[in-house]
Amino acid sequence: MQQQQDKQFKTVKVKSNFHQFQLLPNRQIHRYKIELTSYSDINVQNAITTYREKLSQCLITFYCINFNIYSPTKIASQVLGGLNEGEEIQNVVTLKFIESIESGAKLQQILSRIVKQIISTQQGMVQIGKDKLFWPKKSHSFHEHKFEIWEGVQIVQKQFGVVIDCAYKILRQNTLLDDLLITKEVDRYEGMIVMTKYNQKFYKVDLIETGMSPKDLFVTENGQETTFKEYYKLRYNIKLTDKQPLIKTMLKLKGKQEEKVIYLIPELCQLTGLNETVKNNFSVMREVAKITKPNAYDRIDLSEKFAKQMNSTVKKGSNANLLDTWGLKLNNVSMNVEAKTVRPGTLMMGNEEIDLSSSNLNLDQQTQKKMYQMPEKKLVWVLIHYYKEKGQEAKKLLLENMKQAISEYQFYGFYSQPIVKQLQEEREKTLIQLCDDINKECEQKQQKIEFIIFLLPGQKRNSRLYRCAKYISLQKIGCPSQVVLEDTLSKNTRSIINKIMVQICAKLGGVPWAIDKLPKIFQQQHTMICAAECYDRLHQIKHLAFCSTVDKNMTKYHSQIQKGADYKGDNLKKCLITAMEIYKEKNMVFPQIIVIYRDGVSDGQIPVVLGDEFPQYDQAIKQINPQSKLVLVICNKRVAGKFYQAGHRPDNPASGTIVDSKEICEGQQPNFYLISQITRQGTSQPTLYKILHSDLPNIEDDIKVLTYKLCWLYYNFAGPIKIPAPVRYAHCLSEFIGTRYQRNDKDPFIPIEELVKKGVLFYI
Repeated sequence: MQQQQDKQFKTVKVKSNFHQFQLLPNRQIHRYKIELTSYSDINVQNAITTYREKLSQCLITFYCINFNIYSPTKIASQVLGGLNEGEEIQNVVTLKFIESIESGAKLQQILSRIVKQIISTQQGMVQIGKDKLFWPKKSHSFHEHKFEIWEGVQIVQKQFGVVIDCAYKILRQNTLLDDLLITKEVDRYEGMIVMTKYNQKFYKVDLIETGMSPKDLFVTENGQETTFKEYYKLRYNIKLTDKQPLIKTMLKLKGKQEEKVIYLIPELCQLTGLNETVKNNFSVMREVAKITKPNAYDRIDLSEKFAKQMNSTVKKGSNANLLDTWGLKLNNVSMNVEAKTVRPGTLMMGNEEIDLSSSNLNLDQQTQKKMYQMPEKKLVWVLIHYYKEKGQEAKKLLLENMKQAISEYQFYGFYSQPIVKQLQEEREKTLIQLCDDINKECEQKQQKIEFIIFLLPGQKRNSRLYRCAKYISLQKIGCPSQVVLEDTLSKNTRSIINKIMVQICAKLGGVPWAIDKLPKIFQQQHTMICAAECYDRLHQIKHLAFCSTVDKNMTKYHSQIQKGADYKGDNLKKCLITAMEIYKEKNMVFPQIIVIYRDGVSDGQIPVVLGDEFPQYDQAIKQINPQSKLVLVICNKRVAGKFYQAGHRPDNPASGTIVDSKEICEGQQPNFYLISQITRQGTSQPTLYKILHSDLPNIEDDIKVLTYKLCWLYYNFAGPIKIPAPVRYAHCLSEFIGTRYQRNDKDPFIPIEELVKKGVLFYI
């Protein structure tokens, strides 16, 4: 088993952006405790407060963490004095030396406190959140499009060091009031982040209070009642416009459960992030990417320069070097660590195999061949196009190129001629009526429409009829569909049609390609891979998507969507029960191994997953087939860690690079970083995986290989993606339904049962 696993991996060295702390020679950190004649937590806290000045005199500098006192100064135990002065029985306060610390969890706590102090004392930088700092003076301005980009750093404390990475903040040059006067839509700002112009602090918009204005009264921190207008005039010498609402934001109070409500002024708040117009402007986004996607060399350069800056940080109110005081030094040079690469294997097509380790890999072209598994029967399919001249030309181009593609792919299902119909008006009612008429015609001929291609006018992501077309195929006819925009076919027509054919194959239950050498344990036993994702947006109905494989190659899926559901209650339990039953229906047995991926889980959310979600899966398995073994893996794409090919000029690591070094991967659960994607611009973003639960022993290496292999099986892209295909499909399904679902629809934007039972990827 071990020999076979070794063949799957190749050992490599990578450079990281992790910097380690070192204790200077002959330096230690010492732990003390407060001892009392009459001990209680409240008395200890009172003693520390009462004798803080005396502690500073004898220890010079110290931190109090969980009633432990830590200091780089070593002194003998000594009596500080007494509490309840003047009473007969004194509560004597003694500072007792406990131990010296050089490593372990206690040192990590101290380092965490030091890193926080370093972050809060950087001159000329603006802190956003707990771990990001920005240089307002290092600003890139896009005046024509009214926004600017601030450069900065993210500093995350990890074990006995820190991760230092580039960070960027996009600020619009217009205020929330400027934008509100144009849009007149108060709801659209909820959840957005704004920056107050007068003190460069950032806040989340919870509500636009249209019933309030700067003329309203509030109570200041010193208890005085005044209007917002008077306050800003007196405090900042700013004259406010009367006619504007206020921004309500909820602030979490440090160390407390309750929240504090504060109100901000729209004309003093800059919006952050890019607007939709800029996002859709290709040339502007290309310039933005040049700034926000630096290469490996520039990232390492910034990381090491900021490590030097941290080393030279001076304590507030003194000239003492903060790290020197504690006998610490941060390595300016980031760590090199041992990593390994997974051999990708072979992509299996219909007539040939593609070696994924080849230096001449060009999957865009190489996958435009006969696909691995085609839909076998002839299809009844419909092509709807717009009646105008442009629509006629697009129809001709589509059919000509599709005919060539069908011949090349040997896609015999499309040998039947389509039912071609013209759309006379670019209106939803007209399209619905046309499809109703076509459906009736087919029913009269005892035919069932199995696929529709809508060839529509409009721009990418902005076709007026896209939602309506998908609604018709989901709800009224119950078949998969493909929307093609006329303008899409104006350039590289044949290549685009070939890519559309790959999608059509997947949407009809075919398999465009498969991958070989999946771990033996998952091939020798019936294995089902699952992923869940909840669509959860402000003021919108939640939807829970659950995708599960039904075949040995892990290429075919059963896809479920639950309206109004999230990860809580018994929603996941229901999903897994259904998935197991469908698997048995297809394979005559229940799955012996179930691997579930859950995306978007940070360290702070792990207790929620273990407390709310894992028990549901456990109950489902016990109810349906107690012999099934469960493996639960969480993914987190939002990590600060970066890795680069070590060398004179650092570059992105190869696809399939895994970092699982104990120096970097911390925590109780087995975890690893995986760089699966091939990145040609900027820096590869690794994904962090943690195995939260496994009924199978020694499964870690097999999960690493499986996770990487699954990244090649997403049929909307020729190549490996950042996360395993089931995770991406669950995301696509939740977004596809969630973003288009409207409360007032007579028939909901949900697939009918007939379409779900087909087991096709109708949502990609």
